[in-house]
Amino acid sequence: MTQEIIRATYTITSGDIRKAASLVAREMSLGVKKTHFENRSTEGFEARVGDVREAAGKAGKAVLSIDVPCQNIASLYGLLLSIAGEISCLNILKTIELTDFVPPSSLVDRLPGPRFGLEGIKKARKNVERPLFITVIKPSQGLSPAEYGKIAYESLVGGMDVVKSDELLQEPRDRYVERLKSALEAARRAESETGEPKWVMMHTVDLPSQMRERFLEGARLGSRIAMLSPAASGFPMLEELARLEKAPIMAHMAMSGWLWHKDGMSVRSWSKFMRLAGADIVLYPALEGTLKSSRRDLKDVHDACLAPLGNARKSMIAVGGGMHAGTMGVHHRMFGSDFVYLCGGGVCAHPGGPRAGGKSIRQAWEAHSRGISLEKFRKDHKELDQALDAFRKYV
Repeated sequence: MTQEIIRATYTITSGDIRKAASLVAREMSLGVKKTHFENRSTEGFEARVGDVREAAGKAGKAVLSIDVPCQNIASLYGLLLSIAGEISCLNILKTIELTDFVPPSSLVDRLPGPRFGLEGIKKARKNVERPLFITVIKPSQGLSPAEYGKIAYESLVGGMDVVKSDELLQEPRDRYVERLKSALEAARRAESETGEPKWVMMHTVDLPSQMRERFLEGARLGSRIAMLSPAASGFPMLEELARLEKAPIMAHMAMSGWLWHKDGMSVRSWSKFMRLAGADIVLYPALEGTLKSSRRDLKDVHDACLAPLGNARKSMIAVGGGMHAGTMGVHHRMFGSDFVYLCGGGVCAHPGGPRAGGKSIRQAWEAHSRGISLEKFRKDHKELDQALDAFRKYV
C-alpha cells in the first residue's frame, strides 16, 4: 500500500517541547505507549515529527509539523479524528492549536469538496459581477409563514438575491414546509418581476436522519441553495448533504467560535475542513459588524476558500453579523465582487421596509463598484441615505 501523508502544523505550549512533540505524534497514530506488537505493518501508520520551531523569547511555545499517514482515511470524520482528535487532552500540553494542514491530492479527491463551488454558483446567477446578497429574515423566530413570505418578497424585489431563516429558527416539519413554500412563491414572483435569479436558502434543524429528509424535501420543493451549521450538527453532516449534490451549501459559523481557541483550531484549518466536507460557501464574521473578526482571520478564510487544494472546487467567502449598506466597502476592497454579503436587520429594519433595505444594499454596491463615495451617492438615492442615517449606530 502506498503511504499518503498529511503535513499537519500545530502551535503548542508545554514545559517539555520535544517530549510533547513526540507524544502528540504517537497519540494521533499508534498510541503513546509502545507495545510488543508493533511491526512493519503498524509502522506504516505511525505519525512522525517533522520540524520543531521553538518561539524566540517565548519559553515553552513552539510550532510543530507532523507527518500523518492517511492512506485509509475516506471521510471527513476520519480526517478529524486523525489530526484533531484527543491529542488536545494530553497532560504534557498546556495548549495546542491545529494551525494548518496540507492533505495529499489523493485524500482530497476521496472527500466531496464543494459540489458546485464559486464557478457553479456564478453560472447559476448568470455570471453577474457582484456579490450574492442574502437577507436573513428578522425577527428570527415567531413569524407566520405568510409574514415570512411577505418580508422575503419585499427584500427580493428590492434587490436581494436570496432569503434565508436565521440559524435559530426551529419548527415542526409541517411548519417548515409551509414556510418554505411561502418563501418559494415569493421568490418566484420576485424573479418574474425583476428578471434576476431569486433563491430561498433552506436550513434544517432536526435529528440527523430527519435533517437529511428535510434537505431532500426542500430541494424537491425548489430550494436552490441550503445552509448548515456544521459545528452544531457535526462536520460529517455537511459531508453527507454535500454528497447528495442537490444544492450549493453554505457552512454557517454558528458554534464554531467555541473551536477557535488555543485548545482548538485556527480559522484557516476550520475553513479547510468546511471546504473539504463540501461547503460551497463559508460564512465568517464580518468586519465593522456586531461579531468578533479580524482582517487576518478573514484573509485566512478567503485564502482557504480559493487556494489550490487537489482537484477541489473553490468555495466562496461569506460575511455577516450586523451588516448594512454602510459596512460593504471594507469587504469590497478585500474580496472584489466574488463574495456573499448577509444582512438581517440591515434590510428588514430599514426605515422604508425590506424593499427599501434591499435597494440600499444594491445602491451601496453600485457606488463602491463605480468608485463613488457613499456620501456623494446618497444625495440622489433615498434608500441609501436613509440606511446610512438609520444604521450609523447599529446597536
